[in-house]
Amino acid sequence: MQRWTGRVAVVTGASGGIGAAITQQLVKDGLKVVGLARRVDKVKEQSTALRSEKGKLYGVKCDVTKEEDVKEAFKWVKSNLGGVDILINNAG
Repeated sequence: MQRWTGRVAVVTGASGGIGAAITQQLVKDGLKVVGLARRVDKVKEQSTALRSEKGKLYGVKCDVTKEEDVKEAFKWVKSNLGGVDILINNAG
């Protein structure tokens, strides 16, 4: 995982279950992780809990069943982090 340190990963369904576990591990491995979720408050709680890890977690509200939400989320990623290196589709 060292070759991915500092890279940007997007994880859908990041607010709970498998998505939350994947998100947490990627942050611990030093990635910048954008957690997309309808319950973005849960992702922001995780972000606070992971503050001391090597990577960073950003919570972005997104319902993947709504095309406009997805477009806005990736627009945010591009303008704030430069783009996506890894995409994990876990929602639904």
